[in-house]
Amino acid sequence: LFETIAVYDHKALLLGAHLARLKHGCQVLGIKLDSTSLQKEIDCAIQQINDKAVLRVSITMGEGGRGYKNPDQPQHNRILSMSDYPVYPSSNNVTGIELGVADIRLAHQPVLAGIKHGNRLEQIIARTQWQDQWQEALLLDSDAQVIEATQSNVFIVTKNVIKTPKLNKAGVAGVMRDFILSSAQDIGVNCKIVPLSVNDIEHADEVFVSNSLIGLWPVKLFQQTRFNNFTLSKKLLTYIQDHGAIPNI
Repeated sequence: LFETIAVYDHKALLLGAHLARLKHGCQVLGIKLDSTSLQKEIDCAIQQINDKAVLRVSITMGEGGRGYKNPDQPQHNRILSMSDYPVYPSSNNVTGIELGVADIRLAHQPVLAGIKHGNRLEQIIARTQWQDQWQEALLLDSDAQVIEATQSNVFIVTKNVIKTPKLNKAGVAGVMRDFILSSAQDIGVNCKIVPLSVNDIEHADEVFVSNSLIGLWPVKLFQQTRFNNFTLSKKLLTYIQDHGAIPNI
């Protein structure tokens, strides 16, 4: 399991939500998480950052022998690594991105749905299928339902209601996704978690993607559909920044 956490001004942003998802994932996979030691290690790591960076926290079952069986006496590993904060064009936030669709389909696995486990082969393959002009790509499941994007969650706005796909069969329940769902009412918007199709994306009033590093990117072009309305997207991005959920862009 792993978490990718934004670090800014000696703070790990949305840390409580990241640790909650990590704890849930450990419960699903049967990994014992030493939360106290991990918290101390995170506190130590982020004190070394003066501006902003990305902290990756990985948790493994530990070393085992050949085959699929877990170790009889697992020695769980905690791995913390720090990297530079990614630099994206400011236009991604301001004027929006071009969103494509990957050919690969996500498999259904309800047991693993929602958690951020280390098997990201579907996303890796999807990333190789991007066209040069894309900044993100949708991932559909075997029923051709929209689940997420390659490295972010997807939302649409229809008649002032924010909608995002159900993730009960596949996908990652992003920390920023949860932050948006819990915060939208503060800007006067209702949210719904519902099945979404490509047709829903094409006929939405607004479309945007989110994760814990980019915050929120509005979509300006999806296939042949162009979007010019970023009203709620910009409101939400301002809210995310004002409440310290991402570094100032």
